[in-house]
Amino acid sequence: MTTGSPTRAHRPAAINVQPHPRLLSVLGDIEFAPWQCIAELVDNAFDEFLRHDGHEETPTVVVSLPGRNSTPRDGEVWVKDNGPGMTLETLNNALRAGWTSNDRYGRLGLFGVGFNIATARLGHVAVVRTARVGDPDWTVVTVDLRAMVAGGHFDLPVTTEAKTSPEEHGTQIVIRQLKPEHHDTLSRQQPKIKQALGDVYSYLLADRGFRLIVDREAVKPRRACVWSPERSVTRNGQKIPAVIHVDHTLSPRHACLDCGLWQDVDDHVCEDCGSGRLEIRERRIWGWVGIQRYLSTSDYGIDFLRNGRKILVRDDSLFRWDDPNEPSGRGEPEYPMEVPAGAGRIVGEIHIDHVRVNYQKNAFEYETPDWKRVVRALRGEGPLLPKRARALGYPENASPLALLVAGYRRNVPGLNYLIPGDGKVALHQRAREWAELFRKGDPEYQSDEQWYLAAQQHDNPTPVPSVPAPAAGDILAAKGLLDPGPNAEQLPMDAPTIARESEDDRRQRWRSRGHRLPDLEGRYGLPGHGAAMQVTAWLVHGEPVTRGDDTERVPVYVAAGKGSSVEVFIDGDHPVFTDFAVDTRDLVVLELAEYLRVRDRSDRALSAVFYDLKNKCLPDHKIAGPFLKEAAERILTHIREALQPVIAGNSSGYWSLVPAEDQAAAEQTFALEGGYANWEDMLAGGEWIDFVPALALVRLVTARPEAFLDGRIFRSAYNSLSDLVARKVSMERLVDLLGDVAILADRPARRGPEELQRGRLSCFLLEQELADPEGKPA
Repeated sequence: MTTGSPTRAHRPAAINVQPHPRLLSVLGDIEFAPWQCIAELVDNAFDEFLRHDGHEETPTVVVSLPGRNSTPRDGEVWVKDNGPGMTLETLNNALRAGWTSNDRYGRLGLFGVGFNIATARLGHVAVVRTARVGDPDWTVVTVDLRAMVAGGHFDLPVTTEAKTSPEEHGTQIVIRQLKPEHHDTLSRQQPKIKQALGDVYSYLLADRGFRLIVDREAVKPRRACVWSPERSVTRNGQKIPAVIHVDHTLSPRHACLDCGLWQDVDDHVCEDCGSGRLEIRERRIWGWVGIQRYLSTSDYGIDFLRNGRKILVRDDSLFRWDDPNEPSGRGEPEYPMEVPAGAGRIVGEIHIDHVRVNYQKNAFEYETPDWKRVVRALRGEGPLLPKRARALGYPENASPLALLVAGYRRNVPGLNYLIPGDGKVALHQRAREWAELFRKGDPEYQSDEQWYLAAQQHDNPTPVPSVPAPAAGDILAAKGLLDPGPNAEQLPMDAPTIARESEDDRRQRWRSRGHRLPDLEGRYGLPGHGAAMQVTAWLVHGEPVTRGDDTERVPVYVAAGKGSSVEVFIDGDHPVFTDFAVDTRDLVVLELAEYLRVRDRSDRALSAVFYDLKNKCLPDHKIAGPFLKEAAERILTHIREALQPVIAGNSSGYWSLVPAEDQAAAEQTFALEGGYANWEDMLAGGEWIDFVPALALVRLVTARPEAFLDGRIFRSAYNSLSDLVARKVSMERLVDLLGDVAILADRPARRGPEELQRGRLSCFLLEQELADPEGKPA
């Protein structure tokens, strides 16, 4: 047998170079800031809005970020839209790395690439839900990068979730198991993320009517604070308006939808990649450039947009002259050149949908003819400064930027350059303060009248009164800086010390096959009956319980321990429970009453001792209205405490699942209970869960069972079940119990014995569902 090269007859005709699923994880190493990752997912939603005009609903994307008190394990990012939704085939294609239904010029995003980079960058698991109007269910796909790498395949599980209405539609993305290095930014720098998104999408939000909501707050578009187009200055007899509109329509060309190459309209096949997907597209450079009402060393420059999203933000590259005959290529700054040094005020918004961008969407492909044509349209062929242009032999530059530089390059106060002043000096700082009021929406500062009056005042200081500084806003409002501290009363859990005496194999076997029943454990004693019993209770399954050496099976066995300690073993599989549904707790108390009578040689009636034990030692078992309500509230308090860390993972998102009437009730409860903290802090950190009505907990679990089941809060299985009906049954069983207990807490009413029995059993079964006895997640 040889180990050399295979013979030609055995050499394969082709090899498979499908990448390993680890490739998707590697995409997460590509440099994207957290806000860029969010923007990638927003892009995909806005693409659909741009593609489908005539919406009956306002096109809206809602983003929820992890709460301040969340952890990377519990923190989640939610991005949902009210777009048309996707079919399973479209969703399948959309999740393929490198695939996109978007052509190179007609859309904001590349779903396959952008989605995979954004989700892999932020976390390890992404869940996509999508549905169209009329679809019976939501289609759900989970992308678990670690599981895919471990399995070595790209197969993703597809499940469905029932809709509450056939009219529901849209797409939702949930990113879980966030990476620690990004969790801190996402959970603690929400204002900066909102500001960045409001800047990047300002055109779509302000001019196209799109809505973007982040953590319950509508993102405000960053509007340019420019002089009115009616304002102007005159240079060499030429009137130069403060805003110059730009609109250059270029000749249509064929665009390859695969590689992006522009080519002649007579071509039918792409000359570069050979694709036949050619489409005639219009090419247009449009927008405006103008003069800002204030000077800034950083807040100036031109915004360049592609399909409504800013790619370059306040870019100043066009203010530099790149001499084609200069080999160093360093460029020569032409603006700003005046005092204060480095402060400029030329701004603009230029739309160039036909120019290609890089994959990060923070730059154009600058070496393409399309970008160079944009540069020529805005700043001309030669230098902006007339003397420099003449020295180099260029004709007079009449481009929009050259006109603005000629008219407004100096920062001299007065109307001649539209600079506010007070008759002595320029009011640059005051102008910037007014701009802040403009962006806050102050109606007195929306027009340029304040700036114009100040410039006019500088030229005519005597007749024009000084403009008073704006009054300070309510920035010193109380912020609830004091930590209120936990005031919730802690119910004492007098967990008994179990005597770990040397037990025989029989009792040890029962313990190994059972679990504790905390609500039956504690001190049981009556006046005149000696020392109180310290009881530990075990519910045993899979092992019959017998009495002593007898072979007779018994439902309950009371075993004496050291001193006053007593162990109770309950055979959960005994026919008296399975066939007759006898109440377990009543039978245990009955056996304890008999144990007490025998131990103390009492001649009291068994039923009388039974009642006294129930009445004195188990008040929580009373099913009369107030007692059952108190038991329900105790269990719900445990559940709220367990839910809080999960809720904090995306407090705003979970809050959006709470109906408006329950949100109002929560805020009212907070106020009535004398909350000293700031309500907004409660909303940000997830502590609002302590104040919502109990039935709101039911709605939360129903809406997001995968977040709370499978041992996180409740024991019931959900994600581990592959059968959709089994998932639904498991979730509904838990929700029914939670609903019963919630009604007992929220709506105490006069009920018959049967209803009270049901309520008590629901409390018992729900407590057994908790991931541990204290109601904390496992």
